[in-house]
Amino acid sequence: MKNKTLQNAFPIVAAAIGNRLGIKVSVGGNQAFTDGKRIQLPAYDGDDPDYQDFAWGLLAHEAAHIRYSDFSLHFGGSVLRRRLCGAIEDVRIEHELAKDFPGTRLTLRTVVDKMIANGSFIAASIDDHPANILYGYVLKSLRARVLGQVSLNPLVELTEVVLNAYFPKGAIIRLKGLLSEVPDGLDSEGDCLALADRILAMIKVECTQHPPRGQQANSSVLANDNGADNDNSSEATDGSEQGGDAGELDPSESLENPEDEHIPNQHAFIQALMEATESDLAADVFDTLKSELALETNNASEVLMPIALDPMHHDVAGLTLLQKVQAESGKIRAALQGLVQSQTLNRSRQSSRGRLNGQRLYRLGQGDPKVFLRRMLKAWPNTAIHLLLDKSDSMGFQVASTQGHAMGSRLPVALESTVALALALEGLPGVNPGITAFPGNQAGSVFRLLEHGQRVRQRAGAFALWADGSTPMTEAIWFAAAALMQCREPRKVLIVVTDGQPDDTVSTLEIIQRCRDSGIETVGIGLGIEVSHLFPVAIVINELQELRTQLFELSKSLLLAV
Repeated sequence: MKNKTLQNAFPIVAAAIGNRLGIKVSVGGNQAFTDGKRIQLPAYDGDDPDYQDFAWGLLAHEAAHIRYSDFSLHFGGSVLRRRLCGAIEDVRIEHELAKDFPGTRLTLRTVVDKMIANGSFIAASIDDHPANILYGYVLKSLRARVLGQVSLNPLVELTEVVLNAYFPKGAIIRLKGLLSEVPDGLDSEGDCLALADRILAMIKVECTQHPPRGQQANSSVLANDNGADNDNSSEATDGSEQGGDAGELDPSESLENPEDEHIPNQHAFIQALMEATESDLAADVFDTLKSELALETNNASEVLMPIALDPMHHDVAGLTLLQKVQAESGKIRAALQGLVQSQTLNRSRQSSRGRLNGQRLYRLGQGDPKVFLRRMLKAWPNTAIHLLLDKSDSMGFQVASTQGHAMGSRLPVALESTVALALALEGLPGVNPGITAFPGNQAGSVFRLLEHGQRVRQRAGAFALWADGSTPMTEAIWFAAAALMQCREPRKVLIVVTDGQPDDTVSTLEIIQRCRDSGIETVGIGLGIEVSHLFPVAIVINELQELRTQLFELSKSLLLAV
């Protein structure tokens, strides 16, 4: 059976992780990739239990690149140089990310564990190209030591045995010394590239002064030396002149017998390292991960997570708005508070202490000490509420109410209602409001008016808004839902204040359903218009004063677990 919770929550959780890591996320299509500015995840609809872990691991890793890497670096023509730098840089940025987001250390460790289990991460083999053996040792040993991905330790040990079969002892000792500079000696990707260059320079010197050991090194190099074909290579390394079959070399033997036959030209070995191609090296770990996430079916739909912008502040206009709604906000708060208080007090219960209940005194003779009455308290609501304010062009149109009298522009009523409700909610213990307006003043953006945990009065100047733009309600709801997913409160409610005309009704209905499937309750407040076609719980108001009456009944589901 498909994991419906994951399937439906996937875009919202992905966006929440992206928000927390400070990156843009889009969900759609069938491929995972990044362009250096945003991360694309496929529109997941499968039942693979590992899929979520792989997706969150890719988000964390690519977020680290976006935050810390230098995309302007040039690596020249050497594949090994670029891949060594990449292995070191991956460790550096993941280590940096874990300083700000400690949970990513476990996220990435889980990915590595699962990639080892499914065979995507393996130890180097004696048949591997020497460049891949060197790269594999650097990659695995740094991840195990620096990032605590200890499940790699057995692979590191096996790879080191093969490394010893190819490279001079002095090169391996010096390599370990250079790798000890990771991570504390590296502040940038440029530092990682410099360290990769030092490793390659050291390898050249050591291999020149102390030729590489082992017959397997001989066959690998000669196969690539001066473009020799396979026939010539086999003649030069058939074992008849070397005293054995090159394909049966025991790697531990090269450690015990440093006087084994050397290659006739150690410079060819160095050349083979420097001229290694992509096919000579194992695939990049996170390129493999992207392949793991690719879906077979093609889903052309794509939704881009909006970026949050801070609107222009107008403190005078904002304070004027606050003063205008203060009285009504107080009435809303009093009504909600009275409702909550009455519901948090349960009826009195029988207890062994409290106020004596004379009608139960006879129970003492039966050995029952519960002859007292005690009023029990429920906890206050522990709820995060996100108000999503539609400020599109249509909200500025002059309209009539459903009762026929002139309503004027909807936006002032929307602003007054949103601010009044937020002021009322922030005065209730256990309620954590936040506010976002959409669209922002750039394509694919929203205005962050009030973050969860902030006070409305501190952000008054942000509420001086005017109607402008289209109605990207799908993207805005996605953003607000992701913000709610980051809140600690167990109950999460999304309230959309709108005129009910999104750009894409189908996708809006889909994201609203995803919210509900993710445990987020959704409510629509229509400004002079019905929005029940979008929201299963909806009210209509024509002026601020109607909000209090309408919310009183609605609040039973907003604030109370009834």
